[in-house]
Amino acid sequence: MPTSSELELRRQLEEPLGGESRNYPLDDSRALITMIDTPYYPPYIPDALHIHNCMEIGVCLAGWGQVHLRQTNYAFSAGSVIVAPRGVYHNQTCAGEPLTHWLYIVLNEDHLLRKTPERYRSTITALLESIRESGLFLENSVDNSINAMIKLMLDLRRRDDADAEIQLELCAYLLLMELSRYVASMPLPVTAAAADPRRRQPIEPALAYVYEHYKEAIQIADLARSCSMSESYFRKQFLKIMGLSPMEHVNRYRIHRAMNLLRTTSDPIQNIAVRAGFSSIAAFNRNFKQFSGLSPSEWRRSRLNK
Repeated sequence: MPTSSELELRRQLEEPLGGESRNYPLDDSRALITMIDTPYYPPYIPDALHIHNCMEIGVCLAGWGQVHLRQTNYAFSAGSVIVAPRGVYHNQTCAGEPLTHWLYIVLNEDHLLRKTPERYRSTITALLESIRESGLFLENSVDNSINAMIKLMLDLRRRDDADAEIQLELCAYLLLMELSRYVASMPLPVTAAAADPRRRQPIEPALAYVYEHYKEAIQIADLARSCSMSESYFRKQFLKIMGLSPMEHVNRYRIHRAMNLLRTTSDPIQNIAVRAGFSSIAAFNRNFKQFSGLSPSEWRRSRLNK
């Protein structure tokens, strides 16, 4: 049975442009909250800038693209690692074919700071403090010991038994120790003070509005009002940041929701069109084919065959 953390991530995958904060259910008795093996399939939808209530370590297993961490963009590929401490804004833009595949290791920072075994505590605390503001990005050429530890954790996760859970937690500590060694050998660049990253994404309220109201009739005026902008200025800002118009984004988001329903349910296509926020089956079919190159029924069959 999926854990509460895994169910929460599934919700986030279906609703990827939710609010700025994507929280995991915390358990103060454990350092390792969960590990989640997540493939992303094209066509990709833009990922909103977001934060977590704990530390998320993302490991790219396949694909490539770009990740934004705090104030810097990095090109990622298979083997890249991103460490996003609690409260550090980040997102990713996937570009891999036929998919982009990430493994997420989610750790409870409060537990790490207060209840980590004494032999690890000082080293792990120093690591957390050194990356608290900026996070950490590692190229795919990082020390093999880090990738080996991550592979071991993935293998243990697939075993899914009581002994594996204990070993996984030990591996989480060892992974942080290896990251600490890597950081110590390659000092992090000094980051100048900059504006709050939320201010660098002035359209975030509009993305949250789409998440909350995608089933309703959305007008540009509604989105602009949520950002306290005029319509003309909002259109320009949205296109500059997202690379597409506001209504193109709304339709892409609805199509992404529909794709998840097509892949995970046997509901009739007409019902899915309504659940995804389209006012008519004709509009749904037209937008879906424009977005994916296939009709909804063709796309569903292709995914089922895979």
